Amino acid sequence: MSTVRGAALLISLLALTPLSASCGGRPPAPGREISFPDYAITVRVAEGWEARVDGPDWTTWRRVVKGRADEPWVFPPITATNVAAGTFGPANREMYWRFKGVRGTFDPNVYPLSADYPKPPGLWMLDAQKLELLETEPRTLEWPGVAGTQATTRVYENTHGASATSAIWHTYTVVFNHGPNAYEFVMMIPDDVDFRDWIDEFWKSIEDVSLT
Repeated sequence: MSTVRGAALLISLLALTPLSASCGGRPPAPGREISFPDYAITVRVAEGWEARVDGPDWTTWRRVVKGRADEPWVFPPITATNVAAGTFGPANREMYWRFKGVRGTFDPNVYPLSADYPKPPGLWMLDAQKLELLETEPRTLEWPGVAGTQATTRVYENTHGASATSAIWHTYTVVFNHGPNAYEFVMMIPDDVDFRDWIDEFWKSIEDVSLT
């Protein structure tokens, strides 16, 4: 190979490297906005929050894309953390939520503590013996990208762990349909805080969710 051809090939490879990475080689950089144009989704969070795709989720997503994992995800799950609030308590916990989309349509009439749940598969669930459904409420979403969409919000009380290591938590879920898929936010809330305050912070944390 001539020196000129070798140099040209090297330049071509260097030029292609960022493009290849942006197409799926590594997760998007954390920030206030996460976008996956190939999957028609953008999430923008409020000041003080940071959205990211966690490493284990990204690894699983790469396996899904290659047909080596059976998760019904339609994009890599997004985690948003209230970085401005920092950590709290002896366990250094953070306030965060997770957002994912799964193939199939959500039916709010399927009781979430029954054997028929989750429907569609891939939505949040826990052993029904460790759950208590505290409330279910409909809510019309106001984020510009999905304005007018009807969602189902639920609050659970749930037990993590067993015996001496068990702890009571609350879980808040927001589920809605868009096109052929169901989308779900999940916020895990420690029992030593007011879960209503955390739910209020959840709704303040999101500026827009766009699904096109």
